[in-house]
Amino acid sequence: MYTSNVNKKQKSGGLGYLLVGAGAAVWWLSKEENRSKLDSLISQAKQKLSSSPSSNESSPIQKAGDSHSIDVPDHKMVGEGSQFAVDYYNKKQK
Repeated sequence: MYTSNVNKKQKSGGLGYLLVGAGAAVWWLSKEENRSKLDSLISQAKQKLSSSPSSNESSPIQKAGDSHSIDVPDHKMVGEGSQFAVDYYNKKQK
């Protein structure tokens, strides 16, 4: 009998927190200034998510097969990768 009462209190406690949080959100959004802040934050987030990469930044898919001579980090990565493959092959042969 005692344990069922404790479980009931635990379940209603979560609902209470949810209701308090919803009430706080309604109170905060009741001011026009806060609604406009939230609207601008949402629009900025949408822009960041939907924006395409800038011309200075190219994605790896766009760079694939088109190595530029001035792209030193890319050449370094390719060089390190090929060294690993050669070392692995040499160890397998021995």
